[in-house]
Amino acid sequence: MLKLKRLLVKLRSFYQLDIRALALMRIGVALVVLSDIIIRWQDLSAFFTNAGLWPIKLIHNFGWQPGYWSFHTFSGSYGFATLLFCLHTVLALSLLVGYKTRIATFFVWIFTISLHNRNLFILQSGDDLLRLTLFWALFLPWGNALSLDAKKYASKPKHFSFASLGYLVLIASVYIFTALLKNSSEWHSDASAVYYALSLDQLRLPLGDWLYNYPGLMQFLTKAVYYTEILIPILILLPTKNKWVKLSAFILITLMHIGIGSSLYVGLFYIINITTALAILPSEFLDRFKFIATSNAEKIKRKSISVLKYFSNAFSVLILMLCLILNLSYMPWYDYELDKPVNLIVNGLRLNQFWGMFSPHIMKEDGWYLHEGYTAEGKLWDLYYDLPYIYSEKPEHLVKNFKSDRWRKLAENMQRSDYTFLRPLYCKYILKKWNKEHPKNQMESLDLIFFMEASDASYKTKPIERQKYSFCTIHDE
Repeated sequence: MLKLKRLLVKLRSFYQLDIRALALMRIGVALVVLSDIIIRWQDLSAFFTNAGLWPIKLIHNFGWQPGYWSFHTFSGSYGFATLLFCLHTVLALSLLVGYKTRIATFFVWIFTISLHNRNLFILQSGDDLLRLTLFWALFLPWGNALSLDAKKYASKPKHFSFASLGYLVLIASVYIFTALLKNSSEWHSDASAVYYALSLDQLRLPLGDWLYNYPGLMQFLTKAVYYTEILIPILILLPTKNKWVKLSAFILITLMHIGIGSSLYVGLFYIINITTALAILPSEFLDRFKFIATSNAEKIKRKSISVLKYFSNAFSVLILMLCLILNLSYMPWYDYELDKPVNLIVNGLRLNQFWGMFSPHIMKEDGWYLHEGYTAEGKLWDLYYDLPYIYSEKPEHLVKNFKSDRWRKLAENMQRSDYTFLRPLYCKYILKKWNKEHPKNQMESLDLIFFMEASDASYKTKPIERQKYSFCTIHDE
C-alpha cells in the first residue's frame, strides 16, 4: 500500500495539469464545437433529415454497430433536427463561458455522440478526438478557471487524477499509434507519403501546389512527419518536471498541424488536434500571461466525496485500459478481441478510435464527379455547372468543388469499394434537389460519373478512367 501511494505521488508530480491550461482547452473545444455546428447546419437537410441522402430508415443497415444510439434518429424532420442543433448550440455556449460546466460538458458530449451516430459517413479522425476529449473532460476540473463557475471552486493550481492521465494518454495515442501503423514503404524506404497525399487534388491547397513541385522537400517532410509523430508521445508521457518537455510537445503538435491544415483540405481536423492539446501547456509558460488568472484562495470550498473520487479514478483506469486495447487491436501482431458485452459498452460510450491518418498506405486514386442529367425528352444537362452540355475538363482547383470538408469526406467515401451503397443515395439526392430548385428545367434521370486519376511512384498520373458510379430516375423509391 505504501509503495502504491509513493507511485501515485510520483505520477502526480509528473503528470499534473494546470487548471488554467484545462480552462483554455475548454474554451477552445467549445469554439470548435460551435464551429462544427455552424458548418453542419448549412447542410442540415442534406445530412440529418429524411429529405437528405441519409434517411433514418437506412441508418441501421450500414455501419451501425450494436450499442450505438442517437436521439437525432427520433424524427427525420427538418424542424426536429433544427431544434436539436439549437439545443446543442446553447449547451456549447454554456461550456464556452463556463456556466454549469460539468453539466454542460456532459450534455455536449451526449449531443456530440448522437450527432456523430446520425451520419457516420461524413466523419473523420478529428471527430473521434473531439468526442474522446469531451469524455475525459467529464472527470477534469476544466471549469475551475476562466469561467463563470470559477468563483464557486477552491482549486489547487494543478490537478492530477487518473482521468488527467487518461487525457494525456489519449493525446499521446493519436501520434504513437498512427506512427506504428505507418509501416509501408511510403513512409520509410520510398519516403513518398507526402507526395501521394499532395497528389490528391480533392485535398491539395495552394501551399500544397507549391510543395508538389519539390520532390526532395516532400521526401524530407515525409520523414519529418514520421519522426515528429514518434517524438510527440515520448515528450508527453516522459516522467519529468522539466517545463520545456511538454511545451515542446505542444509546439510540435501545433507546427505539424498548421503545416497539414495549410497544405491539405482537412476541415477542422488540424484545429481539433491543436485545441485538444492545450491542456498539456506547463504552468511556467502560462505564468507569463498575467490575464490568465489563477484560483483565488477566498473562493468557496466544496467538500469532496471520497467515494465518488475513488469511483471516478477506478472508472478512469478501466476506460484507459479499454482505449489501449482498442488501439492495440489495429496492430497486426495483437490478436486479442474484446468480448461482446464489453464492445457494447465501448460502442455505447463511443470510445471507438482509429488513428490511421494516412496509414499504413495513402489513397492513390483521386478524381472528380460529373452529374449528367437527362430530361424526359433525352436532352443532356450538366447539373453541377448548370450547362446544356457536359463540362468534362478537370477542375483547376478541385477543392473548391466542395462546400465543406463533410462533402469532401462523403466524396472520398463514395470512392471506396465497401461504401458503394452511398452512390445511389447521393445520385437520388442530387436529382431531387435539382428538380426542386429548377421547376422549369426538370430532369428525368441522372448519371453519376467519376473520373478517376491515379498517381504512380514516378511522380506522374496514370490515364484518366471514366467510371459510371450510379444511375437514378425520378421514379426510384
